[in-house]
Amino acid sequence: MRKYFLDNLRWMSVLLVIPYHVFLCYNTFGYEYYVYATPMEAFSFFDLLCAPWFMPLLFFVSGISTTYALEKRTNRQYLTERLEKLLIPFLSGAVLLTPLMAYYARKHYEGYAGSVLDNYILFFRHWSTGAKGVPPYEVGQMWFLLYLFAISLAALPILKLAREGCGRLRPEQWPLWGVVLLFIPLGWAWDLTPSRPQSLAGCFALFLLGGLFFHHDALQAKLARQAWRLLFPFAALLLAGVGLAGRLGPGWWSPYLHALIMWLGILALLGLGRRYFDCTNPMTRYLSASSFALYIFHQAWLVMIAYYAIAAIASPWLQAPVILGLCLACSLASYEACRRLALTRFLFGIKR
Repeated sequence: MRKYFLDNLRWMSVLLVIPYHVFLCYNTFGYEYYVYATPMEAFSFFDLLCAPWFMPLLFFVSGISTTYALEKRTNRQYLTERLEKLLIPFLSGAVLLTPLMAYYARKHYEGYAGSVLDNYILFFRHWSTGAKGVPPYEVGQMWFLLYLFAISLAALPILKLAREGCGRLRPEQWPLWGVVLLFIPLGWAWDLTPSRPQSLAGCFALFLLGGLFFHHDALQAKLARQAWRLLFPFAALLLAGVGLAGRLGPGWWSPYLHALIMWLGILALLGLGRRYFDCTNPMTRYLSASSFALYIFHQAWLVMIAYYAIAAIASPWLQAPVILGLCLACSLASYEACRRLALTRFLFGIKR
C-alpha cells in the first residue's frame, strides 16, 4: 500500500523551497544571494525557522522511499531510475539554468553589460562568474540532485546487506527517548563534513536512518501517536536557536544542537504527516508529479524575476509576493511545457 503521506511531505518541502529562496533576497545574516534587496528581519526570521530541517527532511524521506522501491526493483532497475531521475536532470540544470542565474548575479552586483551568450562562455570557462552571489563551481539548487544521486548509490549495498539485521533490532519497540537520542550519531556525522549547503555525511546518515529503520509501519504509527509530544520541544528549541543566532560562538556542541533541532523536527513532521496527511486527491497527485520539476526550474525564474522586480517596485513588502507569485506561475508553466515533449521529459526527469 502506497504511503501517500511521504509523497505529501515531499511536495510540501519542495514548495517551501520557493519562499525560502525568495526571502534569501532580503536576508540579514550576510548570505550573498544571486540578487540582493533591502534586508528584512521578518523574511530572515522565516528562513532561519526553515533552514535546520526542510532539506534534511527530503533526504530522510528519500531513504524511506528507497527501501520501498528496492522491494519492487532489481539493482539494475533502481540504478537506471536514479540515473534518469537524478544525474541527467542535474547535468541538464547545471548546464542550462545555473549560467542564467550567474548572468543576473553579474548584472546585479557588477553591472555586467555582456550578452547572455557571452556570459555562458565566461561561466563555463571558469564554472563561475566570480561575481558576488556566485560561488566557485556553482550548480545552484542542483546540489540536491547531485547529493541524492551519490548517496543513493553509496547507500544501496548498505540497505541491501544491513536492512534485515537492522530489522531484528525492533525499532518499533524503542522508547521515544531512544529514538530521539539518534540525534547524537547524526550530530557526529554532520560535523564530519560541515559545509554548505548541507553536510554530505549528515545527509547520508539521514538517508540511511530512514531506509534502515523508519520504513517500518509500526514505528511510523508510533511517531504519529507521539507527534505532538515531539512538536512542542522542537518548536521551543527552534525558536530559541533562532533567537540566539549570531550571539553564541561555535563550540563542540554546535553540530549536536543543530542535529537535535533537526531530528526533533523530522520526527514530528513524519508523525504529523502519517497522522493527518496520509491521503490523496487530484491536487496532491498533481503536486507530487510536478514538485520535482518545480524544484529544478524555480530558482532560475526567481533570480530573473527578482532582478527586475527589485528595480521596478520600491517596497519589499510588494516585491516579495510579486516575485513569489510569478516564480511559482512560471515554474508551473515550465513543467507543463516540458512534460509534453519527450526530449525535455528526458532532460529534466519528468514522468509522462
